[in-house]
Amino acid sequence: MIRFSILSLSAFIALASFSDAQETDTPASSSRNSTAELVVPSIPAEPALKEPEAMIGELILVEDSAEQVLTLLEQMTDKIILRRQDLPALKFTFNSRGALSKREAVLAIESLLSLNGIMLTDMGGRFMKAVPATNVNTHVPQMLAGSTLELDPSQQIYAKLFKLEYLNATEGAVPLVQNLISQNSSFLPFPKSNALLISDALVNLQRIESILNEADQPQSIREQVKFIKLDYVQASEMQDRLENLIQGPLNSYLEGNTSVTADERTNQLILITHPGNLQIILDVIESVDVDAAPLTGSEVFQLRQAKAEEVVPIIEDIISGQEEGREEDAKVARENERSNGQRNENNGNNNNAPAVPTPTVAGSGGTEANSSLQFSNFVGLSADERTNSIVAYGTQQDLKTLRELIEKIDIPLPQVLIEAVITQVSLSEKQTSGLSSISMTYNGASKSIEDLLIGTAGGISINGPGNSATSSVGGTIPLSNSSSDFLLSSSISPTNNDSDTRVLSAPRIVVSHNEEGIINVSRSQPIITSSTNYNNSSGTSSSSVEYRDIGIQLTVTPLIGADGTVQMVIEQKVENIVDKVFIDENEQPVIGVREATSTVSVKDGQIIVLGGLQENSGGDTNSYFPIVGRLPGIRDIFGGNTEDYSRTEIIIFIRPTVLKNPDQAEHLSRDYIDKASETEVIKQYIETSTTSDIYLKGSKFEEDQADDTEPSTNSTKPRSLRR
Repeated sequence: MIRFSILSLSAFIALASFSDAQETDTPASSSRNSTAELVVPSIPAEPALKEPEAMIGELILVEDSAEQVLTLLEQMTDKIILRRQDLPALKFTFNSRGALSKREAVLAIESLLSLNGIMLTDMGGRFMKAVPATNVNTHVPQMLAGSTLELDPSQQIYAKLFKLEYLNATEGAVPLVQNLISQNSSFLPFPKSNALLISDALVNLQRIESILNEADQPQSIREQVKFIKLDYVQASEMQDRLENLIQGPLNSYLEGNTSVTADERTNQLILITHPGNLQIILDVIESVDVDAAPLTGSEVFQLRQAKAEEVVPIIEDIISGQEEGREEDAKVARENERSNGQRNENNGNNNNAPAVPTPTVAGSGGTEANSSLQFSNFVGLSADERTNSIVAYGTQQDLKTLRELIEKIDIPLPQVLIEAVITQVSLSEKQTSGLSSISMTYNGASKSIEDLLIGTAGGISINGPGNSATSSVGGTIPLSNSSSDFLLSSSISPTNNDSDTRVLSAPRIVVSHNEEGIINVSRSQPIITSSTNYNNSSGTSSSSVEYRDIGIQLTVTPLIGADGTVQMVIEQKVENIVDKVFIDENEQPVIGVREATSTVSVKDGQIIVLGGLQENSGGDTNSYFPIVGRLPGIRDIFGGNTEDYSRTEIIIFIRPTVLKNPDQAEHLSRDYIDKASETEVIKQYIETSTTSDIYLKGSKFEEDQADDTEPSTNSTKPRSLRR
């Protein structure tokens, strides 16, 4: 076994070089007549370690300096090492205790230098740098492009960019690399490109690359996804049962996480669980999903808000629609089976054709695909108008579904209080509208309606015309800070006490959502519809009479929005007798009709103004002096005809107030009673159903009572009058 120190190894290498030179020069010296040539040896771009596996004997260092060790490394690697002047002054002692190959000796020397704070960086070609370990990153280590695992292990410093596919560079790789890099090495993550730049010794880069290769793998899915077709039990019901079992008795027998989701459209269960749990769950499903006689029953659902005869057709439409969907699904399933069978037959005839995979769905027995319906074939229902109830028959699931559906339908509809003030204005020749003759008092200020509509009133603004009526005048008046204490009827009054303006009526009604409310201010007028003459000595005749309401009729249909907006369809109809004619010696009235239809959307508490329903009337008036004005011949001299002409306009004010709850409705009613002129009489009548003898002198109740004692001739049915 050869033993040598660092100096003897240098002498050995020099001696071997000298012997090689002598052998090379011998042929040249023996041929003196040949021409002398200058041979320049070529330097490879990346000199490799020559004969790395050649044995060089035992490596022993005894108190050798860093300079001596670097010189020995230069001789072994055939590279030039550039030294920093501030390299630490160290002494190296090492004994290999056995023969080493050249590769092993180089790795041992590089490791000794690295352990003692001297790092080597490859500059490419035949040059390397020896720098203190604390400054290694400032000297730009060589970047490795390929895999570090293909290189020979070395303590030289390199930089390597690791690109990751599955492992997150910031959250996954950084915590891992922090525990692997050397003391003076560094790393830099690139989140956007999901990469990691590491500067470290080659042997450590190789270790990091091996670990990252194992960690940068797609996450393995331990759970298995299974689609299970149900035939007799609804998917939602089976889901509830399985979840109760998974969280209860089966919890200790199952591995990992288990999730169950119901697909109502296809009546399937989507099961995600560990493969070891699959058979247990399938056994439970197969045992439950069996064809069993349904437990049917009946139940009576009492409705409080809706009408039974209106609710039953709605539910029947839902049931019939689901039956049609079931038939369509069954038809599609049969067509798919027929198509798959034909395709498989064709593939069987063609041996070279690849087999067509058929999707498989785990089932629990049976082939009927009718469980996707909410209702079974046993469901039936009927309306009882007398008790306003729905009598239902079906399975327990049917009755449960019906109960939930009826509870959602049988809810109280929102209501709206509609205040109306109906006025009539006599117009002069110069007036085109009667809005200037009506004033509105609000918050202590009184302004004419015309000023409000054109936006000149301070504190009150107008949105502009907000309806599609055929009337020529209209708009909405939004009132700020409006409250239920504000009465529309008390705020409308004639301008300057104008006697040509009259308030005909100020009704208040409460109407439900999408229901029709009617305000009728009219009188019943008898109209002869037919007449029969009898051929007898007395010459009697008989006429059929029909009473017709002639006056003002206002029909309002509100649609109440969730935000308090009220959309109203308003129908106005004004009828009056404009003339009279004789038909078959019977005097008949000529009825004039003015009507308009408006659709308007307003906020809660806003006031709607509807106008433009004008009437023109005129006639001749005979005037003459007494006695002489009646004499023929001189009648025209002492008498004359005067032509009268007048115009009137009906203007209607409407204010909707949304009643959000019954307490608000009761509050409005009591507030209205408190402001009435006969408050005590009304309260006593509400409490005792009688007014006793407390009528006030000249009160409206006395007048109404007197009117009630007179015989009434109003009737809605035709009657026969004889004369």
